[in-house]
Amino acid sequence: MTLAAVPLAANGFAFHVRETLKLAAPIAVARAAILVMFVADTVMTGWAGAAELAALGLGTAVMVAIMLVAIGLLQAGLVLTSQALGRGAAHETGAIFRASLAAGLALSVLIIVAAYFAEEFFVATGQSGDLAARAAAVAQVFAWGVPGMLFFMAVNMFLEATGSPRAGMWVMIAANIVNIGLNAVFIFGWNGIPAMGAQGAILASSIVRWLAFFAALAILMKREARQGHPHRLFSGGGALAILPGFLLIGIPMGLAQGVESTAFAAIAIIAGRVSEGALAVHQALISLIAFVYMVSIGISGATAIRVGKAAGAGDGAAVAPAGWAGVALSACWTLLFLAAFLTMPQAFARIYGFDGALLGVAATTVMVAAFVLPLDGMMAVLMGALRGLADVWVPLMMQTGAFWLGAVPVAWVFAPALGAPGLMGAILVGVAVSSGLLVLRFRAVSRHV
Repeated sequence: MTLAAVPLAANGFAFHVRETLKLAAPIAVARAAILVMFVADTVMTGWAGAAELAALGLGTAVMVAIMLVAIGLLQAGLVLTSQALGRGAAHETGAIFRASLAAGLALSVLIIVAAYFAEEFFVATGQSGDLAARAAAVAQVFAWGVPGMLFFMAVNMFLEATGSPRAGMWVMIAANIVNIGLNAVFIFGWNGIPAMGAQGAILASSIVRWLAFFAALAILMKREARQGHPHRLFSGGGALAILPGFLLIGIPMGLAQGVESTAFAAIAIIAGRVSEGALAVHQALISLIAFVYMVSIGISGATAIRVGKAAGAGDGAAVAPAGWAGVALSACWTLLFLAAFLTMPQAFARIYGFDGALLGVAATTVMVAAFVLPLDGMMAVLMGALRGLADVWVPLMMQTGAFWLGAVPVAWVFAPALGAPGLMGAILVGVAVSSGLLVLRFRAVSRHV
C-alpha cells in the first residue's frame, strides 16, 4: 500500500494537526492580510481624529456586515470544489468557479444600490445628522470596492481548494503594502491631493481590492495554462445547473456569517447612540478582534477543505480528527493574544491614538475583548468544519439565537451604563453561547458521516 493510499483515519491526531497547519498557514495569512488592511485603515484614520474614526466605524459597520454575508455565501464554491476533488471530479470545478463569479456579481450590484440609502438608515437608527452624513459617504465609497473583494475571494478560494493556497497570501501581502501608501496620501493629503480622512482610507482600500482581484486572476489563469486547463474554468457549461445547489449551500452559510456580522453592526449602531467616543473605542477594538479572528478564519477554511475532502472520499473516520485539529490550532493562536491583551491593555489602546479618559475606557475594553478571542476562534473553526460537511441550516439557527437573542439585547441593556466595555461584554456573551452550541453540533454530526 502506498502512502497516498493510506486512509486519513489511519493517521494520528498529530498528523491531522500538521496537515491542517500546512494548508492553513498560507490561507490564514491571506485572510489575516484582508483584516490587516482594515486595521491599517482604522489605525491611520484614528490619528486623523476621533470624529473621523467614528464616521469610519459607523460607515463600515453595516457595509462590512453585508460584505461578509456575501463572502460567506461564496464559500459554497470552496465546499463544492473540495468535495468534487475528493471524489476525483476535477473537471466539474470550472462550472463551480463560474457560478461563484456570477453570484459575486449579483451580490455586488445589490450592495452598491443599498449603499445609497445609508444616510436615511443611519438617521432612522438614531444617529446625529452630521455623523449619519459622514458615515454614509464612507459607505458609498466602500461599496464600489466590494465587487473587487468578492471577485478576489471567489478566485482565491478556488486557488486554495485546488492546491495553490500561497497565491492569495502573496497577493494580499502586496496589497497591504500598497494600501498603507495610498492611505497616507488620501487620509492626510499630499502634493495637492486634499486630506480626505475616513473617506480617503476607504478609497485607498477599495482601489487595492480591485488590484488584488486582477492579480489573483492572472495567477490563476497562468497556472491553468501551465497545467493544461484541468479544471475547465471557462469552457463547457454547467454553471447555471450548479447555481441552485450552490445557493442552497451558500445562502445559509452567508446568513450564518451575516447573523454574527449584522449583530456586530447593530452593536456599533447602539454605540453611536451612546456617544461618538464609545463608537470610536468600539471600532478600534473590533478591528483588533477582527485581525486575530481572520487567522482563525484561515484555519476554518483549511478545516473545511480537509473535512470536505474526507467526506467526499467516504473516509468518515477522518472527519472528526480533521475538525478538532483545526480547533486546536485556533486555540494556540488566540490564547497568545488573550495573554497579550490582558498584560498590555494600554499599549493596544494607544495604537489608535487614544488619550485621556478614552484611553482608560479603551484599555478596559481591551481586557474584556481578551476573553472574546479564543471563543470567537473556536466558533469560526467549527463553522468551517460543519460547512465541510454541508451542514449549514442548524448552525445558522444556533448563530441566530446566540447573537440576536443574546448579544444584541445584552448590548442594548448595558451599553448606556457601561459604554464600550459593556458592548464588548455583549459580544462575549454571543460568542460563548455560539461556540458551546457548535461544539455539541459538530460532535453529533461527525459521528454519523
